Amino acid sequence: MAWRSKKIRDRWESLRRRIYNAVHFAEYEMVKRGYRKCDVYDLNPDRFDEQIKRVMLDGMVYLPILRSKQYGGYGHRHYNTDIIDKDTFIYGALSRNLHYAKLFHDAGVIDLKKRINNYDEPFMISGQQFTMNPSGIDHNVTGALLGYPECCREFFTKTWLKDGCLDPMYETAENTEGVIIKGNKASVNGDPYLNRLIRYWGFNLIPFFPHSFDCVEAHQFAEQWFSLMQEYDKEASDACLEALSMPMVWSLQNCIIYVEHPLFLGSANGYYTKEKYTVEWYPQ
Repeated sequence: MAWRSKKIRDRWESLRRRIYNAVHFAEYEMVKRGYRKCDVYDLNPDRFDEQIKRVMLDGMVYLPILRSKQYGGYGHRHYNTDIIDKDTFIYGALSRNLHYAKLFHDAGVIDLKKRINNYDEPFMISGQQFTMNPSGIDHNVTGALLGYPECCREFFTKTWLKDGCLDPMYETAENTEGVIIKGNKASVNGDPYLNRLIRYWGFNLIPFFPHSFDCVEAHQFAEQWFSLMQEYDKEASDACLEALSMPMVWSLQNCIIYVEHPLFLGSANGYYTKEKYTVEWYPQ
């Protein structure tokens, strides 16, 4: 990440750190206050005791799912390990209800022998009927417990899992009303609440991929999330929305994601595509 000027850096670098804290607060409080059933909750070796104490004092439950090696940036997978040391974290489920924590756990374990329950019968989540994948990880159940809209869960299953698009910004743009496609370049007007083009650098208001940049259900989720961020730090949260509302260009080529933003230039690890894909994004 390279800020475009010292003046910009002096203002925005401290805000960016505060945005991370506001996001963590919203993520936890969404479950604590009953706005969604579960949350992904990682225990870190240097403070796991305080994390567990917080969960217990808040009247919630936690179930560990796997041990993973530490890594930087957004993770596209876990790096399973049998060791617990300073370079390990525990990936698990946070919930107010042990039943939902068990569902989250069982939907996320790789070794099916480690599932807590058997799933011969369908079960309900928020009024919708589900059956657990009998042969592996169930991302649909996980997404439902995290409160993600059905349309976005279906988009994730097809685009991220089946098609291997690990950062599906171009595919999200394709699904947005009014998008203009020329070759592999998409020009799109989007909802800033649903803008995930610069999440690698801390600017992000939803923790999932919306199926489009104008998804109504995803916006409703994001509004609730954003209100909690504002409760924690209004100035930083408003700054996050400000950054997400600026026009920007996202591209993917040679396994590198590159973003040209009015505040900074950013690059991150991507994935292989035969051709370059570009998204020109403008706020609605």
